[in-house]
Amino acid sequence: MPSDSTARRTAGGPDPAALAAAAERCVRDTARLLASATGPPAVAAKGRFDPVTDADTAAEEHLRRTLRTAVPASAVVGEEGGGRADPGGVTWYVDPIDGTGNYLRGIPLACISVGAAVRGRLVAGCVYDLSRDECFSGGPGLPLRVDAAVRPIAAAGAPAPLVLTDIPLPGRAGERELRFLADLLDLAEVRRIYSTALALAWVAAGRADAACNTGVHPWDVAGGAALVRSAGGVYTPIGAPLPDPHGDPVPPELAPAFTATAPGARARAFGRVLTERVAGLVE
Repeated sequence: MPSDSTARRTAGGPDPAALAAAAERCVRDTARLLASATGPPAVAAKGRFDPVTDADTAAEEHLRRTLRTAVPASAVVGEEGGGRADPGGVTWYVDPIDGTGNYLRGIPLACISVGAAVRGRLVAGCVYDLSRDECFSGGPGLPLRVDAAVRPIAAAGAPAPLVLTDIPLPGRAGERELRFLADLLDLAEVRRIYSTALALAWVAAGRADAACNTGVHPWDVAGGAALVRSAGGVYTPIGAPLPDPHGDPVPPELAPAFTATAPGARARAFGRVLTERVAGLVE
């Protein structure tokens, strides 16, 4: 993939629109790589509820190559390979398969997610749904691009907000988390999809009113946070930003918990309540 206009620089640094376009091209190219695989992937366990496959590692290696080709000298921080952010340049935050557990079982709730930060500020993101060939891209101040087969029909007319959350996480169902879920079920419709990036893309696209999670990593939320803000929604990081092991600054969005709400007065009002409740889980 040849280097292109992503290397162009504006007064504020690399062009966010070009970074969003490069992310989308690299993500789509990686999706084709995954679709061409034959036979079941090899599976290992990173934790009791956290599988990893050779498809994850192959996809991340491909993303690293193509993103660095599109933007020479950029840094990549990925779920499987780690990496070091570039505090003075472009850093890509990459989740090669968000929702690996779903992917392994053939449940169509998994995606590729890429977020771009420039000098510690998220400026662009792309999330690609591996099952539906749906692609969401954009960034703060950029128009949200939604290449989707399904559009909301009358989401604004629903009597209660729809929230996407995985709280409580498997293996972390403490008393506070269980009470949070019980209280949330009194306030909203709740869906658990186990793909944070896809949940954020759906909030941006208007399929859900809100999303929230705890225990997230930078690659889980970077792409989706950019999309929510691109759509005019509110993404609220909760907790101190996750520290970079090398001491480099990281975008404040990359905190261990978040809430996200779609545009509109009702969603914003509900988001304030939701943020207060989630903040209580990470104190």
